[in-house]
Amino acid sequence: MQNFIDNIKKSYVTILIGFIGGYIGVIINLPLPWLLGSLGINLLFSFTKFNLSFSSKLLNPVFLFIGIILGGTLNVTLLYKIHLWLLSSIAMLIYVIISTIIVSYYFIKICKFEKIISILASLPGAFVPISAVLLELENKHNHKKVIIPQATRVIFLVSMLPIIFAYQKGFVQMKGFNYENIYNFKYYVEIILLCIMCIFGSRLVKRLNIPSPTLIAAMMISGFLYTFEIVNSRFPDIFINIAFVFLGTALGSRLNGLKIKELLFFSFHGIVMSMILIIIAAITAYALQILLGFDFLPTFLSFTPGGIHEMVIISVAYNIDPIFVSYHHFLRIIIIVLLLPFLLKRFNTK
Repeated sequence: MQNFIDNIKKSYVTILIGFIGGYIGVIINLPLPWLLGSLGINLLFSFTKFNLSFSSKLLNPVFLFIGIILGGTLNVTLLYKIHLWLLSSIAMLIYVIISTIIVSYYFIKICKFEKIISILASLPGAFVPISAVLLELENKHNHKKVIIPQATRVIFLVSMLPIIFAYQKGFVQMKGFNYENIYNFKYYVEIILLCIMCIFGSRLVKRLNIPSPTLIAAMMISGFLYTFEIVNSRFPDIFINIAFVFLGTALGSRLNGLKIKELLFFSFHGIVMSMILIIIAAITAYALQILLGFDFLPTFLSFTPGGIHEMVIISVAYNIDPIFVSYHHFLRIIIIVLLLPFLLKRFNTK
């Protein structure tokens, strides 16, 4: 506990700046505002001589919360529908592999990135797991090559999707979705037991030498418990926001010394990457429509690698099955998470 307090003391200025950035993100309607807002404001400070510091030892509880939050996007409805989506699940695996190969080749040839950096920068989604792995890599100089393109991807795709859907189906007002929590004794017992199970699960995953064991264990365990309705209680929004601020702050603090020229360079290639991913997602959705009869727009939304919460909000707004969308985005994250150990072992030369 004393170590945790000491780490807070070392990082409190950077964290405070992150909260300010997150609040600004909310005001300007930024996608994933508490994550990208805190990252963005710390990025701005990276252009100054003000040296921001953040202790990575604070991230374990953050990854615990975020993993549980991601697992909470699933529910019991999945059990009655998942058998219908076997072939689209296989298509998702193919999509992840093909898009990663194409985009990483682009980064290697055009941007001259190292192999492991080009792969991390090109993975279609799973920004949080990728960030967790990135923070474990020793060479901080390469972090900007992953963080900026991936952050650009999230902003660009989450901004573009509502425009595409408005053009196809008309404009509707986007509204957030909140789970109704009843804060009684049962709620607190479920939350505490869920955290304890995820902590013990992370220790088991760590023995398998899988990167970011806390995040992965929390995602898998909470996803299972929420799907089978063993647990129904979910963290209130304030915990989600705090977790995202800490993660955004951790990532932004890794960009100290960034130059404007570098920001523009990496952002531009992040947009190119996003366009490639949109095209591949559209081709995949069209193929599933022609060959298997899937509806194009729901499938396109499910395969476009934006933020999972934002994609589900769009699905609700346009009367698209949110479980279909959240399942495929969750599956994409799981596929990437399972691929990461192999990719690191195969391509990370340190």
